[in-house]
Parts: sequence; structure tokens; C-alpha cells
Amino acid sequence: MKYYIEISSWNLLESFVTESISPFSFYQERNFGNNLSRYMSGGKERTYHLILSTKDLGGDYSICVDETLIDTSILVPIKGLKTAFMYPKTIYYRKGYVSFRFGSSDLKDALISESQILLEVKSVEKYSSDFYIKTIDTKEVKAISNLGNLLSSDYKKYIDFDNSFNKIKGAITGYVRGLYTSTDESNRMLQSKLRDLKNSFGGFNTQIMINDTFHENPEICSLIDECKSMYFAQIEHTNSFDVLSAQYKEIVKLATLRAKDIQVQTSFAAREKLIQDKTSVENQIAKIERKFDIYNVRLELENIKSLEKANGKKIGKTRNYFKKGSLEYERKKQLKQIIEDFEKNNSEYGELRGRLYQIEQHLSGDTNKYDTTISAYFARVSDIINDLIKSVASVASKDEISLSSVKISDGNILFNNLDGNPEICYFNIVLELILQKSGSMQLSEFAALQVLEESGKKFKTNPISNTDKGNRILKCLREFWMYKHQQIEQFDVPKEDMPIFQSVFAFFIKPLDYEQIERYMLLKKFSQKAYAFMLWAAWVGFADLPKTFTNILYSDEKVTSIVDVFLLTLQKQNQ
Repeated sequence: MKYYIEISSWNLLESFVTESISPFSFYQERNFGNNLSRYMSGGKERTYHLILSTKDLGGDYSICVDETLIDTSILVPIKGLKTAFMYPKTIYYRKGYVSFRFGSSDLKDALISESQILLEVKSVEKYSSDFYIKTIDTKEVKAISNLGNLLSSDYKKYIDFDNSFNKIKGAITGYVRGLYTSTDESNRMLQSKLRDLKNSFGGFNTQIMINDTFHENPEICSLIDECKSMYFAQIEHTNSFDVLSAQYKEIVKLATLRAKDIQVQTSFAAREKLIQDKTSVENQIAKIERKFDIYNVRLELENIKSLEKANGKKIGKTRNYFKKGSLEYERKKQLKQIIEDFEKNNSEYGELRGRLYQIEQHLSGDTNKYDTTISAYFARVSDIINDLIKSVASVASKDEISLSSVKISDGNILFNNLDGNPEICYFNIVLELILQKSGSMQLSEFAALQVLEESGKKFKTNPISNTDKGNRILKCLREFWMYKHQQIEQFDVPKEDMPIFQSVFAFFIKPLDYEQIERYMLLKKFSQKAYAFMLWAAWVGFADLPKTFTNILYSDEKVTSIVDVFLLTLQKQNQ
């Protein structure tokens, strides 16, 4: 049996954020989901149920779900309608059991295009093969209305389950993402060295641009040779490293000439003052933008511009602008207008933007004809190293994806610890605390430190903490807490035989962003990032995971199936 749900474009788009569709009222009461896109005309914002029909009602958008995705025992027939039912809880998508019907190819293409510029809309590509167009014989049926507002007695239980499921799905997705992108030691070392090389070039660039004198960086030459040797041993021969050496030599020549010119043209002290002023003004602007949510507006605008650049690159152009009348064109124009209006209405912000422009003009006047060419060389260097890092990551041997050691019990997830491993014991404590707190506390360094403190106290009551590893865990937690409270100047993370605890600690040190966690672990040569990713994604929740985090999983149907099958057990517990 198939059931159809009529839906609007915005609500369909947002359903790909959570991989589910819920009664409208859920979005206003639970701890995730974007209720701004949940507007319904006609005062239906407080609708407590979904409307399911055994017939496609026509219209522009419709979701078709298999009956195995729903609990048919709680379907409520609508009086006077033989084919329509009310359903009081969330329906979770599963590949192969749900499809999406569009009124036309243009509507389908528009939704796909819109999804590309929204970071949280992450599963469109996963289900795009299940998109189809309305056929000629699909009859238009008058929309079902005036149904009343039946409230299920289990309404609160359903919302609580959604909150719990969102965190657990985030945790499992994070863990699998970490396993899927983990690499062997030699591959990890090569990636680390390439990032060191990229950072050295970046530091060299900064040195050239802010100093009135110039000194070569011999470390770059030795790093190029070291990376070249490691790359050839693991992958294949390439001339990319010879190109990097040549680029370095050209940069040195230009930077030497530039330094001589700057010594004649300007005072270093004056330039340093301008740079300090620029940093100060940029910080003030950033503070205002975050306070009034202009930061997100600018970020969305930059995402659209980045997409134009990416589209342009495909056809050999710098930019390929979206056509007038397209969703992207109109949204870009709207975002620009929001920024322009804000600059006009907020005098402080407008003055700061004007001041920043003046400083940048002064700084531009202090540079010379070599800057553009030097910047182009550094951009080329960055592109080459990024391509090398991608090629190294692409040939990495993946860890086997298995969730056999993970179990779900009473709305909580933990790892089996049959061998009494103190690291696993401590990890389970941290994960449980995060699942308890994440719905009521915003992720921050302070919140992560709170979890560290509480987890240490709880772990200390377990006899396993008296083992050698247990004592080292407590010592590290204590030192880090004292370090964060400025009572000591440094702390040490155990470097031997404790990969799981290293991963947990990477989360405590860099809790705000998975890329920061990954870079930190790569720098420290920590291997088991799956545990750090699991903690971060559990706190963030699946709905707020960005597509930059999930895309690599959705490109592999075998991996996504492992996650879906595992979570199916939890969904059935709710039926």
C-alpha cells in the first residue's frame, strides 16, 4: 500500500534537512527544524497531524511513502472520505520506500537548484533518483480541508522521540562519517605533511605582505622534498612538486624586489598601524553582523557567488551568473537589498564599513606592482597542494564500516565494553551526557567544559578509573580543566595506546566545528576521529549537520544503507 502527502515546495525542501516529514505543529515545539519555512496560509500552523491519502491528489508536489514507513494502527480515517487519513507523528524517509512527485521538470530542477545553496539541505542527492514527474493521467483532486484539529494523546511522546532520534541519528552519522574517512598511518602522515606545506606557504605569504623586509623560508624547500618523497612512495610520480619549487623561486624573486620598493615608498610603522586598525574595524563589523544575523545573510550571498564561480569554471569562465528570473538570481538580489538596507539603517555599521574601505584603500596604496603577481603565485600554490591532498585522501584505505559494537537502549546509545576498556567506559559517559544536554544547551567551549567536568566526576566513581589508563584519563581531564581556568600553563594528552581518549579530547579542545577537530587530530597524528565526530554530531543533531559533512556518505549507497538499517530498529520502537 502507498500513501501520498500533498506538500509545498518549501516544506518539501526542508524535509530533506531531516529526512522526514512531520505535522506542522512539531516544528514549533521540538528542538530542531526550521519553522520559518513552515508557514501555512489559512491558520493551519497548529495542525497536529499529517494528511495521508491512498490516491495522489495532484498539485505541484507530492510525497509517496510505503506503508512500512508508518504505523498503520494509529491512522485515523477522515469522516466522509474513504481514501484519506490523519497521521499524528513523523514519517522518516528510507531509501527505496519513499518517492517524490513533481508537477513539472521545471519545478523539480528549481528545487534541486535551490538545495545546492542551502547547507542544511543535505539529502536531495540521496533521493534524487526517486524523483518523478506527474503523468498526464494524474487527476487533480480538490484539496482536503476543514478537518478540525485532532490532538493525539501521545503528542508529547512523539515530539520527545523526534528530539531523541535527531540526536541519535546525528551521533551515528558522525561515527560512520569518521570511520569512512579514516586512513592508515602513512596516508595520514602524508596528508599532515601536505597541510604543513600549505600552512608554511600561507605564513610565507603573510610574512611578505606585512613586512618591509624580506627573508627566504628554507623550511618550504625541505618540506617540498619530504612530501615529494612520501607521495612517490605511496601513490605515483607527478610534476606537481617541481612546479611548487619553481613557484617558490619566482615568489622569492618578486618578494625581494617588492621589499626594496616598500622600503623607499612607506614607513613600516604606519603600515602596521593601518593593519591593526583594519583588524579592529573588521572585528567590530563581525560583532554587529552576528548580533543582527547579517553574517548569515552575507554567508548565503557568498554561497550563491561561489556556486556562480563553480558553474563558470565548468565552462572556462570566471563566473557564470544565474539568469534573471531564476530563484538564485532573485534570492541574490534580495540578499543584497537586505545588506544595503541594513547599512543605511544602522549608522554605526555604515560608518564602520566606510572606515574599512578607507583603510583598505590606504593599504592598497602602500603596496606595489608586484602584489597581484605574487598573490596569483600563492593562489596557484594553494590549488596545487589542495589537489594533492585530495588525491592522497582518495586513495586512502577506508576502515571497515561496522555498527556491531554499538547498541541503543532506553533512548541512549553506547558501545559494548565487554573487555572493560577504560576509554570506552569514559566515552560512553561523555556521549550519554551530551545526549542529555544537547537539546537544552547550545554547543560552546563553556558547555563542552561542563561536560568534561561532569564526566570526570562520574568516571571517578567507577572502579575502572583506578586502572593505569583510568588514572591517566583523570589526570588529563584535571590538567585541562586547570588550564582552561588559567591555573596551569599547559596540559598533556596521552600519546600512546589511548586512541579513543585522544579522539574524545580532540572534541573537548575543538568542539565547535568538525573541520577544526579533523585538522587538530591530523596535526597531533590522532587516528580514531570517528569518536570525536560522533560526540560533535550528537550535540549538533542530524538536522543541523551541513551537507559538507554528509555528502561523502550519501555518495556511497552501501554506507547509507548501513546507517538506515541500524536506525530502523529505533524507529520501530516508536511504532
